[in-house]
Amino acid sequence: MVDNIWTEFARSYDAICSQLNCYRRMAAKIRRDTEGRPYVIDAGCGTGLVSQPLVESGHTVVGFDNNPGMLGLAVSKQARAPEEARRRWKVLEGDVRSFPAEVPGEADAVVLNNVLFYVREPEEVLREARSHLKPGGVLIATGPRRRPDLQKVMVNSIEEWKAEGRWDEALQAATAYHVDVTRRLVTDPNEMVTFFETDALVDTLRRLGFSRTLAADSDDYYGENYYVCMAR
Repeated sequence: MVDNIWTEFARSYDAICSQLNCYRRMAAKIRRDTEGRPYVIDAGCGTGLVSQPLVESGHTVVGFDNNPGMLGLAVSKQARAPEEARRRWKVLEGDVRSFPAEVPGEADAVVLNNVLFYVREPEEVLREARSHLKPGGVLIATGPRRRPDLQKVMVNSIEEWKAEGRWDEALQAATAYHVDVTRRLVTDPNEMVTFFETDALVDTLRRLGFSRTLAADSDDYYGENYYVCMAR
């Protein structure tokens, strides 16, 4: 397993991203575009922030990640889930460039949420994802269009939290730590290596054999991120 800055980042990512309204809006799109699609692969599942609500909504989810800190939190969530949910939720160690052998194919959806930016050969990952989709299944990919403007994201988020009355001491302390770790992540050239404009990703997926665009925008994270959903 890969032990890197994401190990230190794991608890902060889990605590703060779950509170970010911009993340919640993006996650709502993922739930929308997986509705009616029973089996979902959460490739690069991180701490399970996407997997858990999908399982709670009735999906069968196989998630995997290659970072011990992130994966450990996902495993803990899976272990605490009700027995019926645990039967539909598998968490594995694995790399997005070559999905673990235990991951069944013929998925209704593959999610690559904030994954492609740390992959130097994204087409390798996209081909692997496509090979695990059933005909008509969808790939959902999200990520930064460019090196993220952390200040923009956090200033907007804090304004929203204040308006909602959520900007308390606990969230302020957690945010300060999160910003410190995130700043190191977004400025590390070895961690953030691949960015896509929305149209460029759609064109790439079409060239790789995806047939139909169901959603494509650059609204997430206050215009910093793309969101693309395409059918095989």
